[in-house]
Amino acid sequence: MPLVNPIPTKSLEGKSLIIRVFIEQFYENLEEATIGRWLKAEGDRVGDQEPLVEIITDKITFELPAPGSGVVRSIISREKSVVPVGCVIGLLGEPDDPLPDVSAENRATLERRQREVESQALIPSPETVAPEASVSERVRDRGKVRATPAARRVARENGMDLAEVAASIGGGLIQEEDVQRWIERRGSST
Repeated sequence: MPLVNPIPTKSLEGKSLIIRVFIEQFYENLEEATIGRWLKAEGDRVGDQEPLVEIITDKITFELPAPGSGVVRSIISREKSVVPVGCVIGLLGEPDDPLPDVSAENRATLERRQREVESQALIPSPETVAPEASVSERVRDRGKVRATPAARRVARENGMDLAEVAASIGGGLIQEEDVQRWIERRGSST
């Protein structure tokens, strides 16, 4: 079931609610997901549990059902966006319901996730990594390489080490385009 946090925008007597659509932690190691395609556009009416958006993770692709019924009021995360677990990706409600500003909520979620990642990161001491270690070795030593599911798929299909791609772009989240550029550069240098 999707994580739902309906927050009243009017009095409860008016029964007017804006429903936030979240990326939920569908399995233990899920940190982020990619928005595939929206099956409903802004302004479309959607029924409770009706397919709303395609979600792509490193393990599965599935259609996320609407966590309630109403009108798609706002699509916050566009197609091909990589979204951390817990972020609001869309809002459902009625046409006259005022929309909350969820950008502060999403920023807080991103900051909290970043702090969690930093606290769990294995940062090698200067004694464990020689100064002459390559960037890809340092990226590998720090732990998990961050990449979109599409980037992981392309790297896997081409037998590539994502740590090398991360080193070539200076770290950060690896996109599918980064992997494609790395493949082209590697092909032209051989």
